[in-house]
Amino acid sequence: MSSSIKSLLLIITGILMIEGSALAEIRAGAFTVSPMAGFHVIDGSSNIDDAAVYGLGLGYNLSPEWALEADFRYTPTELDYGKSNDVEIWTVSLGGSYNFMPASDLTPYLSMGGGIMNYDFESGPNETDVMGYYGGGIRYSFDEYAALRFDARHLLSYRNDDRIESPNSGSGRMENNLQAMIGLTFQFGGAPVLLKQEAAPLPVPKEAKKAPVDSDHDRVFDGQDKCPATPLGARVDEDGCHADTDGDGVVDYLDACVDTPKGTKVDQQGCLEKAMDVVSLTINVRFGFDKDKVTPFHYSELKKAADFIENYPSYLVVVIGHADDRGTEEYNQRLSLRRADNVRNALIGKYKVAADRISTVGFGETLPIAENTTAEGRALNRRVEININP
Repeated sequence: MSSSIKSLLLIITGILMIEGSALAEIRAGAFTVSPMAGFHVIDGSSNIDDAAVYGLGLGYNLSPEWALEADFRYTPTELDYGKSNDVEIWTVSLGGSYNFMPASDLTPYLSMGGGIMNYDFESGPNETDVMGYYGGGIRYSFDEYAALRFDARHLLSYRNDDRIESPNSGSGRMENNLQAMIGLTFQFGGAPVLLKQEAAPLPVPKEAKKAPVDSDHDRVFDGQDKCPATPLGARVDEDGCHADTDGDGVVDYLDACVDTPKGTKVDQQGCLEKAMDVVSLTINVRFGFDKDKVTPFHYSELKKAADFIENYPSYLVVVIGHADDRGTEEYNQRLSLRRADNVRNALIGKYKVAADRISTVGFGETLPIAENTTAEGRALNRRVEININP
């Protein structure tokens, strides 16, 4: 093993001994730089010795799952015959990759692409061959900016080596090369990471300290508010908690019939139960970290909702937004409501659902369905639910 590769492995081992952050997600819109080194197994028919290979990848994350990468690799080696036998192999490629579990610390991926392989012979003219590759690897993220990367590729190239003397020269042939690399991937930019931070309070004038505060904007000041984190826009009672005007056990912001007589039996929407069977559908639309835009990845789930709505023209639709617990509660409240509003707009604009049938509400981080202590749990909590009921 060359001294350069040994040095790289020592550096990587040292970095892994440092305690990392839990925020190790692959971020959409981020640029990546990947210095790597490894070993190049060259097709035996080329009469070129296997050797160490050094590379640099420059990438861009289209989304947490999909990425593009331009790759430059250099293999200094030699022919196994002749006197002037030094050979430098330059591999230049452009390809795409798909990341599995992009929110996890350990992320496998598959890749495919193409480019050229240039052979610089000391004993003859250069040769440039067309090349395609497929492969895969795995990344281990030890913080939000850096990851250890293992990468393996099978390179297929068309060689035409009539211009040099070689025991296997001919009119042309397909060659197989293998490259196995280890290195680091550094991630820059992309979706911002919002953290709850404790900061020293700013000096407040004495006269301002007496001003009442309403943290959740429900018109009940914090000193009297028994529920200080109700969703923005939800109707509350005099104590600042969810209001239930008709006392049917269904709070007003989920109650489609807020004036049912007391003591009557109601359904989940707070309306009188009907003799007909209740038909309902709940689907889940997931979002990336700090994202609120509807993308083509959501269309299949939205199409299910649109088809169901069309079959029941008298039913109402409630779009409910949620967020994970990173960021302040007030920011997550607004983020969850934006997610719900964007899904509502997509149902109206793309699928022609009547606007007066759809309402929205945002719960922020208050109703998680999974633990917020892991990347997988946070990904499940970044969601929009669409409830369709009579």
